[in-house]
Amino acid sequence: MNKNERTIVTSRRSFLKTSGVVAAAFAVPQVSVIPASAQGANDRIGVGFIGTGGRCGAHINTINQYKEQGVTQPVAVCDVYRPRLEAASRATGDAKMYMAHEELLQDKNVDLVCIASPDAHHAPQTIDALNAGKDVFCEKPLTHWNQFGLAKKMQEAADKNKRLVQVGTQYMADDNYAKVRQMIKDGVIGKPVHAQCGYFRRGDWGERMHIPDPNAKPGPDLDWNRFLGDSPKVEFSVERFFQWRLWWDYAGGPSTDLLVHTYTPAFCILGLDFPERVFGGGGTFQYNREVPDQCNIIADYKDGPSVVMLNSLSHHTGIDTLIRGTEGVILWKHIEQANSPGIRIVPNQGDEIVLPWSGMGDVGRLWKNLLDCVKTREQPYCSIDLAVKVQAPLSMGIISHRESKVVKFDFDKRDFVLS
Repeated sequence: MNKNERTIVTSRRSFLKTSGVVAAAFAVPQVSVIPASAQGANDRIGVGFIGTGGRCGAHINTINQYKEQGVTQPVAVCDVYRPRLEAASRATGDAKMYMAHEELLQDKNVDLVCIASPDAHHAPQTIDALNAGKDVFCEKPLTHWNQFGLAKKMQEAADKNKRLVQVGTQYMADDNYAKVRQMIKDGVIGKPVHAQCGYFRRGDWGERMHIPDPNAKPGPDLDWNRFLGDSPKVEFSVERFFQWRLWWDYAGGPSTDLLVHTYTPAFCILGLDFPERVFGGGGTFQYNREVPDQCNIIADYKDGPSVVMLNSLSHHTGIDTLIRGTEGVILWKHIEQANSPGIRIVPNQGDEIVLPWSGMGDVGRLWKNLLDCVKTREQPYCSIDLAVKVQAPLSMGIISHRESKVVKFDFDKRDFVLS
């Protein structure tokens, strides 16, 4: 979720003010140990940024704060649009500039790469980074919706090169999930059989993607062919370039933009594998765009649970995340909602347990987790293994919606089958 995102319910800043934790949320956590594997100046982790649009600004701010702690050093930036590239370089303290990510990955000062480019570039750039020996912070979603084959190759590259991937789903930045997962294993709510989650807001993604230069054209300062990558070759459009989230060629709409946030923690807590079958629906009912403004996905897992993911960009009234078991429920409110105390575990027999939030939604904590893991070589909160399995039902839901068919998962081939 972009740091500027607003809902009518309440903004994240308003929620945190009412909770009395504004300072904690907007100051990055301390990293206790400077990782010994860092190769940057003064034993700092050298960070390179690929894709320096609006979302990358939050990551640059975070890394700049860790720079003050002596942990990181922003050393390189890369973008296909020079004005954006130059602004990012200034924001990092004059980091070296590249317009081709392959050149940035050859920079020996870069130890870790932050990838915040459009969805269709996440997989190829991550694979290249892993093969270059870099650890990676990859913005969500893991891949473009029709690149599941590349998602698997990302995992293979991470395993082969013994590199780490943290996917930027900041709702995973909470210390409670491992505890709740163990509670489920211990039978606190019996057998989980049904789950729901959702993301609701009022507003089109187009309102969030500013066109800074309506007269921008391809040339030395704007590499249109590199922007297109493996996407269909089309004539340049300033709208497509700056507002790429509105087109199927470059984005997946609410499934991979928004539902990935609320579904990933539930997936983690339930300890799920790939789904057996997925149904996707919705449509573009309000806004002038290709991708849907209403999105619903049903994912059925072998022997349960059945998971329902709901979304609307037409109204902010939301739903709790809820895991229903045969002997109780686990639930929590969307982090944007007021009066959200944390995770509630409510067994049919016994007392309710409330675990207050401990980092959920905090991108600084997600970065801290990765920086710590660079030292320990443990897997981060939102690891590549978890992210590949989360990507599957989201991509399957989009394909189901587009094709009006059920999408099944072939466990032998680890691929999708339409039926």
